[in-house]
Amino acid sequence: MKKLIYSFWVSIIILSLIGCGKEDAKQAAANTVVNSGKITKRARAGENRVYEQFSNVELFPDIQKIITRGTLNIGIYQDCDVPFVIKDSDGKVTGGLDMEITGFLADHLGVKPVYDYTIKSRVELFRKLHNGEIDIAAGELSHTFDRGKYVYFSNTYAQLHPSLIMNKKDVVELGIRNDPYKYLSEKPCKIGVQADSSYIEYAQNLFPKAEVYEYPTLEDALDALNRNEVIALLHDDNEIVLLARQHAEIALTNTVYVLKNKKDNICIAISPKSPNLCDTVNLYLESDDLLFDVNDLIERYPDAYKCE
Repeated sequence: MKKLIYSFWVSIIILSLIGCGKEDAKQAAANTVVNSGKITKRARAGENRVYEQFSNVELFPDIQKIITRGTLNIGIYQDCDVPFVIKDSDGKVTGGLDMEITGFLADHLGVKPVYDYTIKSRVELFRKLHNGEIDIAAGELSHTFDRGKYVYFSNTYAQLHPSLIMNKKDVVELGIRNDPYKYLSEKPCKIGVQADSSYIEYAQNLFPKAEVYEYPTLEDALDALNRNEVIALLHDDNEIVLLARQHAEIALTNTVYVLKNKKDNICIAISPKSPNLCDTVNLYLESDDLLFDVNDLIERYPDAYKCE
């Protein structure tokens, strides 16, 4: 009996040792497994790369043209205001939201940004874009129905609102309190806007019974308002903020109304010669989740809004 018990325990001990040996072998094998994956090479910022699986596939012609050329040709409206384009005292461009966005776009394509700052009017800007002389255009460009007939527009990256400046005396006499939109959209009236701006179209659409008067600058339109040539001045809330900071008397003699239920979508304009570039631009804007309002712009570029 003792021999049987002894043999039994010897067998248990041997089996347990064999089991431990297997577990140790498994653990050792797990610790020495060679990684069969392939380490992806990190590309430097701006470096164009084509993955092996696509190496024999041709790029879209419009994208290939830009990459072969080595530049992204960008048109900037000469009189674009801050903070979309920021200039120093000598008029040299030093930065701004649109400069950042377009610069990063070029970087993502692996090419250099080349800017044309000589474009004196938005009409000229969109003509060059439509003809393919530039690939994209920026500079606080509103996406309007008319413009969308000729060029592509990206997704919105800044959302402003149409805003009105009206004389306080007129507001009282006309019985306008919180919202002048209903009155101005239903009555024949005179609205002042800046020439060569999207607000010519906005004024015609928002106030179908109004006569729209164009002035060379917003300051000229403000002077016309103060002379009672027009009943209201219309532009986006960013420009109105800038105008109010330049003219402190606006707060004393006028009332500003922001039409919060109306939107002015600021986008990148893209040449119709480059349809696939539009997808690339949108991918960048979506990946960074860009959508600024006027408060965001003031917070991001506080120096641009300081009174001179």
